[in-house]
Amino acid sequence: MKTRPSEKLTEIPDHPKEFGDDGGHFYKCFDELAEECDETLVKNLKAQLDGILIFAGLFAGVNSTFLVFTLPQLSADSADDTNALLLQIALGGNSNITSKEDLPSAKFVPSRRIYLVNVLLSVSLMLALFSSILAVFGQQWIVYYCKRAGGGPEHERWEQLRRYFGAKRWRLELVLDDLVPSLLQIGLVIFCTAFALYLGTLSQSLNRIIVWLLYVAAAIILAMAVCAAYDPCRWMFFPTAMGIINAIWPNATGRQVPAQGEPLGLVKALIAELPDRYRSFKSAVTRSAEHPDDLKIEALRRVMCTSEDRDALVWAAMNLQVLRDERALSSLARDQEFYDRLSTLQEAARSEAQHGRSSGRYSLIESKVLSTSYFHFILSTCSNPYMFRVNDKLAIQVSPIVATDSEEMSHLLQGSVPTSCAQCSHCMTLLFSIRVADIIFKSAENGSLPDLRNAFESVRGKLAGNRDLRLGFMVASVMLIPRQFADEEWTYQNYEPKIKFLKALFAAYRERSERVMFRTISTALTTVTTQWEGKPNHEIYVWLFELCLLPGWKEISILSQHPILERVDDHLLSVESRIRDENASGTDRQQGRDSQNRYVQSVADFFSANTVFSQYLWTLIGVPLERYLGSVAELMEADPGHPENPRTILVLRCMKSSFPAPKLLEGPQDDVWYKRKHERQKKAYSRFCQLVDRVESVRARKVYEAAGLRDQRFYCTQQRGRMWCNQQEPAIHMLAI
Repeated sequence: MKTRPSEKLTEIPDHPKEFGDDGGHFYKCFDELAEECDETLVKNLKAQLDGILIFAGLFAGVNSTFLVFTLPQLSADSADDTNALLLQIALGGNSNITSKEDLPSAKFVPSRRIYLVNVLLSVSLMLALFSSILAVFGQQWIVYYCKRAGGGPEHERWEQLRRYFGAKRWRLELVLDDLVPSLLQIGLVIFCTAFALYLGTLSQSLNRIIVWLLYVAAAIILAMAVCAAYDPCRWMFFPTAMGIINAIWPNATGRQVPAQGEPLGLVKALIAELPDRYRSFKSAVTRSAEHPDDLKIEALRRVMCTSEDRDALVWAAMNLQVLRDERALSSLARDQEFYDRLSTLQEAARSEAQHGRSSGRYSLIESKVLSTSYFHFILSTCSNPYMFRVNDKLAIQVSPIVATDSEEMSHLLQGSVPTSCAQCSHCMTLLFSIRVADIIFKSAENGSLPDLRNAFESVRGKLAGNRDLRLGFMVASVMLIPRQFADEEWTYQNYEPKIKFLKALFAAYRERSERVMFRTISTALTTVTTQWEGKPNHEIYVWLFELCLLPGWKEISILSQHPILERVDDHLLSVESRIRDENASGTDRQQGRDSQNRYVQSVADFFSANTVFSQYLWTLIGVPLERYLGSVAELMEADPGHPENPRTILVLRCMKSSFPAPKLLEGPQDDVWYKRKHERQKKAYSRFCQLVDRVESVRARKVYEAAGLRDQRFYCTQQRGRMWCNQQEPAIHMLAI
């Protein structure tokens, strides 16, 4: 289809947050395409209907002329009676005609051939008139179809699409383009038959000539129909009854009904389809107007399957990636034409980008966007995958019409998401899911355990400042899924764990509930103290911890976040153990200290974001902080000379200064329960401060004893830039820090 020339994109567009929220680019492309398609449809139908009306008028006139001559032959001619009476008088008045019943008109019976000729000519005329009225109705529909709906561009867009839906649902194009001409063709055949019969009543020799000519014409038409039936393109220059059946019953035999099919099997298939056709007709009559979401899906399908405008295809692919509705995606997954078109487009774009057959930058953008959309389509529509081998290649069937193999997965992974786009939340989630699926493919081929560390490492360095709960959910799901299987289950012959892994991966990608995502991340955080092969870097645990304590989630309450705070000691001690490991490098220790600071900062931010409930939060974190401080004190007492002890004290001081003390809020002063609650908060905070002082005193005493100095009190004040300055002698300051 010809489309407008467009300016090529110079960079990958930002992903829209919602379908169509791309600055109007997709809807602009769709409106232009819809206008062009509607204009072509209306123009073709109007030309067809104009020709039908002209031919039907001429044909009806010819039919009427013949009926003028043949219809009188069905009744007696009064001239016969007159001639009979005149003949009797001329012969001398014999008594052959003695009453009215003796007249020729009383004994008249039309011949069977004349009767049949008039019946055929009348049927032919009725078919011509019926096709004419249908053509007039078609002209009226075209006027209604082209009429502006009003109400703004968006209302006009969806109203016009509803009209298009109605035309498709009621097979209007089939009726006007195939059925009406077929009625005229049937009427013409009937007229030719009647004409031949009528000539037989006039002259047998003339009748034989005309009949032979009609036989030759019928043989030529039949031969052309047979040849057209065997033509791979099924091209015919006239519509046939088989073409109409193909359009009305496209699934009668599970596929397009072939013109050379068995007649008996075709009849049985058509009869079997009748109940379904009745239900379809009933639903079409009683159905309500299309939902706007269904219209959006149809708009996407129409652009993707029809347009040749490369910008329009890119914008359609961008909007495909934000579809989350399962009903909409399942509708697309059942559409073989849509899948074939999307697969063909991404393969062609990827080939152009690899071989440089198009403008380099634009073909790269097109390849990235279409490949990403293709992956999103596969991950979003697969609910029950299974693996099989074809020509020594491992393949996965993700739906009745969608399948891919490991080679295609690897090729698409290499060039699916561009580097400039891999930082956005959507592409990070998608790319991470693709990497995991590729790893599972390779492990299934090799019969080995899936090594997911590369997938975790691909996102580890891009998590700073990322607030995408879906990405955290995908990472947490991949952390938990492999632990459901024993190592011996990942054998070469056993595909079951790989299939279950992929099924869980695809289900996680389709998940939209924040509550389910948060619960999965919380479960993954409980594995921070567990060791297993392929465990992700601790930096991922820190990011998941920060993500869970962020405010503003719609489905996550503060009560749901409390279990995260209750296990803060496990995270801090896990980092402390890594820092104090004698095999840890300087980089690992620095990363560990940064992780501890992030843990403390996330808890402090949680306090700040929930000031109303801060007096209750100390009950939650008091016990885990006591456990952490007790463990730290034991570590420092066991090894007072450890070089990390001073930095541990700095972390504790940071915690003490960052976590606010509980305050007595305004409330009923005589409420005993309220006062007891506040006292418990103060008690937890006091124990925390005492433990911090204990750890500091243990560290100070050990340092001074090792230096041969007497133990003395010292204090530090915080200066600008978060540097700590001792207010006593410089020597004491150096020892303390």
